[in-house]
Amino acid sequence: MKSVRTGWAIGMSGAAALLAAMVLAAPAHAQTVELAPPAKALDSNGNGVLERDEAKGPAAANFDTIDIDKSGTLDGAELRHFFAGGPRPGGAPQDAANKARPSGGGQGSQGGPPPARVELDAVVEERIRQTTPVVGRIVARQTGPVAARISGAVLDMLVDVGDRVEAGDVLAIIDQERMQLERDRYAAIVAQQQANLRARRADLEQTRNELNRLEGIRKSAAFSQARYEDAVQAVASQTGAVAETRAQLAQAEAQLKRADRDLTDTNVVAPYPGVVSQTHIEVGAYLSIGNPVATIINDQNLEVEADVPAARVADLSDGDLVTVQIGDGISAAATLRAVVPTENTRTRTRPVRFTPDFDDMEIPLANNQNVTVLIPVGGSRNAITVSKDAITQRNGQSMVFVSNNGRAQPRQVTTGEATGSRLVVRSGLKVGDLVVVRGNEGLRPGQRLLDVGGAPTNGRGGG
Repeated sequence: MKSVRTGWAIGMSGAAALLAAMVLAAPAHAQTVELAPPAKALDSNGNGVLERDEAKGPAAANFDTIDIDKSGTLDGAELRHFFAGGPRPGGAPQDAANKARPSGGGQGSQGGPPPARVELDAVVEERIRQTTPVVGRIVARQTGPVAARISGAVLDMLVDVGDRVEAGDVLAIIDQERMQLERDRYAAIVAQQQANLRARRADLEQTRNELNRLEGIRKSAAFSQARYEDAVQAVASQTGAVAETRAQLAQAEAQLKRADRDLTDTNVVAPYPGVVSQTHIEVGAYLSIGNPVATIINDQNLEVEADVPAARVADLSDGDLVTVQIGDGISAAATLRAVVPTENTRTRTRPVRFTPDFDDMEIPLANNQNVTVLIPVGGSRNAITVSKDAITQRNGQSMVFVSNNGRAQPRQVTTGEATGSRLVVRSGLKVGDLVVVRGNEGLRPGQRLLDVGGAPTNGRGGG
């Protein structure tokens, strides 16, 4: 048991290791747990408990949580319960309830509340590349003014700046009466040409019948060569008239389709989803073809563009993964899509486009928003990493819950740069530690854990 306790204490650092020594040095079976010698060294007034101004490290950061009886002091039992997952101090009301509850009822042979359902993920050592920050910005792949396709007066403006629209939503309505009249005129021309075509075809059919009759009496005395030649000429002429009328009908039908299109275009619609960033016209204004109506930014189809020093471009290739830092500790992974072959002569940088993974981003993003892109440079190095989902903030400090013999043990950690969905660990964790990555929001120190995610050993599946 001594070697196990010693190994656990080594896995912690600084004040966390000191508090672990305080806890593990105290006997687990004693009803009144005294402060261990390291804790007694902090007990400056010698009253047998740690007061708020005497506590250090995690004990100071979690003072109110550890102080179960709310006495304003920490005794040995409370420290052991918090850091080692030991039994709740006997004087607490919760303990009496646990003792009175039968061990059955689906809560395990140990009694007490059921274990917390969590997902665990392993702290791993992996090879990461060194990075250098470069200035970048978020750019919308679809943005620009939506223009009018026909001329006319604006009857109604249906959107304003800031409105969200979907593809096909109507932005403005242009004078429809004139276009409706034009459409009706071409519809009448089509009907006229259809009637003309029917008449030409009837005349042609009648002349063909006359020609066939003359051919039938060709050897009789009633046959007239002159009438026969006239019928042949009439069939040829009327055949040409039918073809001409058919062409006129096709032309009229094309004009009708164009009039239908113009009538449809009196509704200026959004070509893609997004947010209206600017309107360019008012009701009553006269639009010509090509005049802008409204500018739309598709904030769901975004890329990141970074100005990468030309000397660094050679180290990049399609498909490279980078980290995009948006601010306030928020970051996302991105994949290099293209290096634009143009160079800024003043800064000697080239624009590089990245496709980011913003699907889980909970903050609103904006076109031209500044970001920092961590570009890989040089070689790689080994580093201990932990899933970002394991980190929680308590009293301004980064904390994780480690599974210690199946119970939740809070631990203060210091993290470094991001590498994908993980963070480099600078202190507080060691390779192989299992940390809670799902269900850690409401965990209590010492609470039993039930891993429902399989506790992957490669540190990737649970985060």
